[in-house]
Amino acid sequence: MTHRVFVTGATGYLGNPIARRLLRAGHQVLGLTRSREGARRLADAGIQPVHGDLADADTFLSELKNCDSLVHVALDEGEDAAANDQRAVEALRSAVDDGRIRHVLYTSGIYVYGDRPDEVVDEDSTLDAAEVSAWRPAHEEAVTSLGAHDVTTVVLRPGVAYGGARGFIGDWFREAREQGTITYPGGDQHWCMVHIEDIADAYALALEHAVAGSTFLLVDESHHTVRELAEAAATATGARAVASPPDAVRENLGAAGEAMLNDLRGSSVRARRDLGWTPMHASFVAEAPALYKEWMILQGTRVG
Repeated sequence: MTHRVFVTGATGYLGNPIARRLLRAGHQVLGLTRSREGARRLADAGIQPVHGDLADADTFLSELKNCDSLVHVALDEGEDAAANDQRAVEALRSAVDDGRIRHVLYTSGIYVYGDRPDEVVDEDSTLDAAEVSAWRPAHEEAVTSLGAHDVTTVVLRPGVAYGGARGFIGDWFREAREQGTITYPGGDQHWCMVHIEDIADAYALALEHAVAGSTFLLVDESHHTVRELAEAAATATGARAVASPPDAVRENLGAAGEAMLNDLRGSSVRARRDLGWTPMHASFVAEAPALYKEWMILQGTRVG
């Protein structure tokens, strides 16, 4: 079935590969963007740009109401994150009540689990959200409640994304090239990792196959510590891995830093079973040299 899909955050690190993947699957894709440059890039990719701002639903609501599906990926960082996401959820409710939206994919995140050093989390694990994501569980519930209006709602919780030119790992590669170091937070905690293209595949599968009310955790299950990730990146780039002590991480990055110190290992068995999701990238540590080469190419740097 072909959907007319509205994607928020369509020029973003996660939203852009998701929008492109949905386009390749044969869907008509509209992408929300605030800038002319973003609109140009979307149009060049075959995605219909919608000029608007997540903080002002009136700038995009009419287009949203004329779509079959919403894939909500956008996240404004900082103090306005929760408020802007709430506005997006309210706009979605309006599009359901007075529009044709009948499928919703809502992006949450791994930090809804908080710090869980003694277990491997999955979709049935209780939530104890880190401060930076304290608002997310309530928003997940608000979206899921739209199922009462004959809407197929799906919540997706991606892990720490890697791949491409941007993201936290992209920042590591940039630091390595410019300063010869890779500074990593803490070290002994585990991070749940997942490649951006694998995330995009999961969203395409979820739009087609997910049962209403489903939640999916998207991780590659590699279960590496942050120190192992940083050392692999350092080896690939010829840089030196440098640990930032937890107290310094908290002081410099606040709630976001505290979340980075969370010890989390996750399982994506449900996504693999129910969606037929088969991640192509199993381990950042194993692929770090190839990922760095890709990153360099995307920076416009010649690679031997």
